[in-house]
Amino acid sequence: MTHLLFPVLIGIIPHTAPPMLAVKTNVPAWGVTVMNIEGEYLFSRRLSLSLPLYWCPWFISRKFALRTFATQPELRFRFNHGIKGHYLGVHGSLAWFNLQSGDYRYQDVRRPLLGGGISYGYSLVFKKHWIADFSAGIGVASMQYDRFYNVDNGARIDTRRTLYWGIDKISISIGYLIDL
Repeated sequence: MTHLLFPVLIGIIPHTAPPMLAVKTNVPAWGVTVMNIEGEYLFSRRLSLSLPLYWCPWFISRKFALRTFATQPELRFRFNHGIKGHYLGVHGSLAWFNLQSGDYRYQDVRRPLLGGGISYGYSLVFKKHWIADFSAGIGVASMQYDRFYNVDNGARIDTRRTLYWGIDKISISIGYLIDL
């Protein structure tokens, strides 16, 4: 009988947990002109699922630009019951990109950026329905991309593969809580 009670105690199985939805936006992403929205669903006392979407459809200048569509879904284990307080997360990364920087342009080829990692965060609830969420993560990302000269109809120089290890998530989000 104890083996059936253990998942309820740590909050894996919903047990008198009111479902809750948070709708948020990552403020630093807006600072680099990337529009974004995130939904986080608390489906047990200690587990939530976060799904952010990032989109930047325009060029900022002739030499520097980022066009992207990306997501980084995350399963979060919360140390407190409910959505406020400290949490650890496991996330995946998926992104399509076209980046212009200086003399070169980099564009994903044949597949998007793929990755994953772990994160730590803290959620602060204030005024009953408002939330501030702070998190950072480390992980790995695999990219395959073509490199072009950064001019109109620039020639392709080569195709590269890169494996990145390091910080892959920084988020300072604000949002609104909805009791379901």
